[in-house]
Amino acid sequence: MNKAVHALVYVILAVAGVALYFEMNLFEKKELLKDSNEQLRNCIVKLSSFIEAEDAPVAKPIEVGIDKEPCEAREVDDPQLTQLLDDYHPEYEKANLALLKWGDAQAVQLRKLYDLDADGNKKPDPATPGKFISKGPGTAQELVDKITERASKQNEILNKTRNELANLRGKLQTLAGEYNKLPKEIRLGKIEIEKKEKELEKLTTEKAAVEDQLQKSKAEVEELKTEVSSLKEEVSAAKDETEAVKEDLNKAKETVVRLTNMLKTQAAPRAAATGPATGGGQMTSGDKGNISAVDNERLYAVVKFEDAALDELIGAERNGALPPNEMLVTRAAKGADGKDSRKIVGRIRLRQLTPKTNLVTVDILPDWQQAPIEVGDVVRPD
Repeated sequence: MNKAVHALVYVILAVAGVALYFEMNLFEKKELLKDSNEQLRNCIVKLSSFIEAEDAPVAKPIEVGIDKEPCEAREVDDPQLTQLLDDYHPEYEKANLALLKWGDAQAVQLRKLYDLDADGNKKPDPATPGKFISKGPGTAQELVDKITERASKQNEILNKTRNELANLRGKLQTLAGEYNKLPKEIRLGKIEIEKKEKELEKLTTEKAAVEDQLQKSKAEVEELKTEVSSLKEEVSAAKDETEAVKEDLNKAKETVVRLTNMLKTQAAPRAAATGPATGGGQMTSGDKGNISAVDNERLYAVVKFEDAALDELIGAERNGALPPNEMLVTRAAKGADGKDSRKIVGRIRLRQLTPKTNLVTVDILPDWQQAPIEVGDVVRPD
């Protein structure tokens, strides 16, 4: 019996030693678990000082317009604008938002793994028999869920902010590319302006020279006006003289007509007394003379007849009266076949013979005139 008791005592002592060994090891693990839990709770409390309690309120979009009107040589008072930040979120810029900043109360709550009743007992979980409620108000899980949610939201805003920065960088690169075109265009514009300024300077010099020449021309014009005025006076005087000459010419024509009639009257008795004179106005065909002087405006000319032609008109003795014969005026010309031919220019009527010459004054018949009669045209009978 004693041996059995001694054996049992030894067994109990061995089990007690083993229990003591495990107790010592479990104590260390317990302290380690306690310290790690305490460290985790403190870390969560400290982390709350960097987590924003709520998101920033949605802000009104920022309007930044870019002039997109083409750069043309025209004034635009109200240009069409394109919004640069139409999809930008200004609320992401909001700083110094309220933080969670948990204290001792939250540190105590983080030690509460289960939801306790008024007596401090763990509440059973109706959804899971045999288990206790470990989430909800008053539990550590509530704070862990809250700080996790806020951290997730803050991370989401951080990623969105990064996207906004990337978008802004792209727009900035585009704007930088468009801006970089402006200096080149401005340089080219300045080169063109300098070129135009040189051209303007040259044109200004030329303008001054032209104005100087214009002043000289004006002076010359004034001189010419004076000369023209003087010439007009001379022309007026010449017209007066011309009118006087015309009047004298008309008087002379009347005198010639009167003398011609007188000669015809005197020649008739003489012819009856001396007998008929040779010649009688009948002329043979062929050229008889040439126009030696002409005035197409006053419709008279002077014909120089050949001796034979004049004999036919007034006789070899030149004592007959000049008949008022009509004759053709012709001019040498080229025919359609290229051969020489004659064309009729007009028709004349004999009027007066200049004594002791072969010159006869004739009247130009306007109804028969085909072209102005010229000196050298040939006279011949019909």
